Amino acid sequence: MKKESNKSLFEKKMADRKFREKFEREYPVFELEVQVLSAIEKKGWTLSQLAKAMGTSKSNISRDLNSGGIKTATISRIARMAKTLDYDFVPLLIPRNKEGKFLSELQKLIAA
Repeated sequence: MKKESNKSLFEKKMADRKFREKFEREYPVFELEVQVLSAIEKKGWTLSQLAKAMGTSKSNISRDLNSGGIKTATISRIARMAKTLDYDFVPLLIPRNKEGKFLSELQKLIAA
């Protein structure tokens, strides 16, 4: 029996170069959306409450936080969301050869 059959569907998809490149390119966007949604949840707010606190419409917030929409939001808009939720938005430039180690350590610090 081939080892291929023991791979998960995700592992099989990641073997496809085009899928893997798209996943790696879009994963940070997904991760940022999850972080913002988690911050909203921790605050006990709805998207409508965040919109009201920011002085914008719920449709703008929904657009930014659904299906990769945050990639079209400006950095200043993301920073405003974070500030409204009592967070700081800290964009970082990380050398590619250190990204994995740096990000894993950063995630541990944030989780603590």
